[in-house]
Amino acid sequence: MAPPRILAVGATGHNNTEQRGLLMVLARKAVARCLFLLAVLNSPILIPTVALALNGPQFIGFSAESTALAGSGHVAVADTSTINTNPAAMSLIQGTRFDVTAGFIQAFLHHSDIFGNNNVAGQNNVYAIGNLGVATRIASVPGLTIGAGIFTQGGFGSDYRNLTTVFGTQDAASSFFRYLKFAVGLSYEATDKLSFGIAPSVGYSDVSLRLFPATSVLPSPGLPNGFAGFNIRDSCARNGGLGPLGGDCPSDVVFAVKVGAMYRALPWLTVGATYSSPVSFNYTGGQATLNFSSFGLGSVNYDARVTGIKWPQQVDVSMAARPTEQFLVTLTTSWINWGSINTVDITATNPNNPLAPAQANLSIPFNWKDQVVVAIGFSYSVLQESSWKHTDRLVLRAGYNYSNNPVPKETLSPLWPLINEQHFSAGVGFRFTEKWAYDFTGLYAPKNSVTYTNPSLPFGPNARESISGYLISNTLSYRF
Repeated sequence: MAPPRILAVGATGHNNTEQRGLLMVLARKAVARCLFLLAVLNSPILIPTVALALNGPQFIGFSAESTALAGSGHVAVADTSTINTNPAAMSLIQGTRFDVTAGFIQAFLHHSDIFGNNNVAGQNNVYAIGNLGVATRIASVPGLTIGAGIFTQGGFGSDYRNLTTVFGTQDAASSFFRYLKFAVGLSYEATDKLSFGIAPSVGYSDVSLRLFPATSVLPSPGLPNGFAGFNIRDSCARNGGLGPLGGDCPSDVVFAVKVGAMYRALPWLTVGATYSSPVSFNYTGGQATLNFSSFGLGSVNYDARVTGIKWPQQVDVSMAARPTEQFLVTLTTSWINWGSINTVDITATNPNNPLAPAQANLSIPFNWKDQVVVAIGFSYSVLQESSWKHTDRLVLRAGYNYSNNPVPKETLSPLWPLINEQHFSAGVGFRFTEKWAYDFTGLYAPKNSVTYTNPSLPFGPNARESISGYLISNTLSYRF
């Protein structure tokens, strides 16, 4: 079933009242048609809250150091985040290393539309993020480094509590999505200049969504099927995004692989490239509730399934230049195939009330665009310890990350405003001893706003989304 086209948005009427009434009717129809899509579009993905420290729904870095370089240090960062960026760069790790990264992401969302929502703020929820990794060189196999890590690959969430709906009610609209990975990495130095790496992974992802769950409307001439508020369970989104895995949110387990190469072209210049395989999610095992109170059925529980959301293939090309012993410049350019997300299919089955509709099916176009990311980073070693094998003791870092917005105006909504394009980062690293080190990073995404008309969703013409925010990341490292 194709989503309705709200062509009347640009139509003219005899007066503003008649035009608004027509828009309301058409928007109500759109709600009924797009209802189940929203569940999945809990947005692109994430354990955290909004798309602010992300390229699309993907995190920019996976340790404090890699984030401080704005995601540009694929062939320069010598910590276990390399398992998830360029496994060939694990060859930079000497001995054994253990890294724990923890932090949080804070976004500020605002939504406006023709239904009386004027710059309404979303809930300023703080969401937790974290990564964990260990890697070691195998002494018995010269050139071989192995490692493993758990990574928050990406995610998203939004939470509006007091939106004025197309039905004139006050209700909620929220979404949550996260993608976590466990990866095993291997890197092999074929020569003293050339390394290859591979990192197969198993991932877990779940979603939740609410669209006007307290609203229920009987059929009318303008809304022949009526409207039932929708709620996909959100236990996964609780406690700052640290809700239980495998609960009542639709979920899936997937497999992927990343391969990479790194080459030291000159004593001061290193280059590299990586490829990440795509993943298609098939979310099952979830529960959804439709509000049929106005029909006399109360709230009806369904099994929920979502397909069509994908984590795309990706290609990265990187370089790191060290013009002096203390100064480092890094650059990474990435192509992310978000354009592979075209249509999302949602199916609700097995209602617990025999009088309710037995099944609901919906296919809705997403039509995302591919994304090109350019990231550049700088680091400067302020203090060095000449007696240590790795002499850097106090390092200052900064970075800039730019990516085009992958979400077209025709499919944007307050549930997935993944529209940030610029990110600025800064950080510091300090080694207490030769074995213990701490890195801190702050990343800021300045405000970006987009005015849009989505013909598939009930937010009318010239709706507006705004987003800004910041991320804090801390990494504690121990070298054996």
